[in-house]
Amino acid sequence: MKLVNTMKGLLVVLLLSVGVMPAIGEDLSRFQALLAKIDEQTDFRNHDLSATVTVISHKPGEDDNVIQCEYFRRDISDKFVILIKKPEAQKGQGYLKIGDNITFYDPDSGQFSTVTGSSNFQNSDAKNSDFQDSTLAKDYKVVSAESYKLVDKDTWKLTLEAVRNTVTYPKRIVWVEKSTNLVLKSEDFSLSGRVLRTSLYGRYIQIQDRFIPQIMRFEDNLKKGQVTMLFIQNPSLAKLPDTVFTRAFLEKVSQ
Repeated sequence: MKLVNTMKGLLVVLLLSVGVMPAIGEDLSRFQALLAKIDEQTDFRNHDLSATVTVISHKPGEDDNVIQCEYFRRDISDKFVILIKKPEAQKGQGYLKIGDNITFYDPDSGQFSTVTGSSNFQNSDAKNSDFQDSTLAKDYKVVSAESYKLVDKDTWKLTLEAVRNTVTYPKRIVWVEKSTNLVLKSEDFSLSGRVLRTSLYGRYIQIQDRFIPQIMRFEDNLKKGQVTMLFIQNPSLAKLPDTVFTRAFLEKVSQ
């Protein structure tokens, strides 16, 4: 299955944008509060979250790389676990995040190594930080805001600058749907102002009073044609054992 074909009809409508309206001159604190609302709607602080995640990476001239994972998240204590199930060559590899620290487990060596949130997940265009809860209000300040028509969606186009040096991208532009307060698109920049990645978020589903995108598309702006799709399936808010969020869990399930 080629990723190029998989992507058709999923998020292509979000790739086209038309009609920018003049920038508004309102107090930007309103939009800082909007970032907090985005975080709140996508934060499963009162529940554990588990799901099946499929990551499909496309690089021109190569076969698509498909990775299937089990994904566990506990936002109240800022933790997540990713356990790779397929392909066979990577089966048993896993990631454990506790606070700002992320470790990668390799079952072949039996060793853990430290990785960063800004590191690419399994050589894809997804970042390790893409698997954590949203912390836009804590990580960024809004420096400009515009009303923007993204295809048929009325959005706020917000330019964000980082207030912490631990973020993956020092500058971002995000398009937030006005009717839902959910992010539809983002452009992620380097310190020099170069666009590094374009991200699209689609098919949000509501789980109780929270939302999660079922589809995410990450395009490498520096490598033409290099794209990663991330699909979230079977999300659940069932309580997870505390032992899931430990190194011992990754070691045990990888045996």
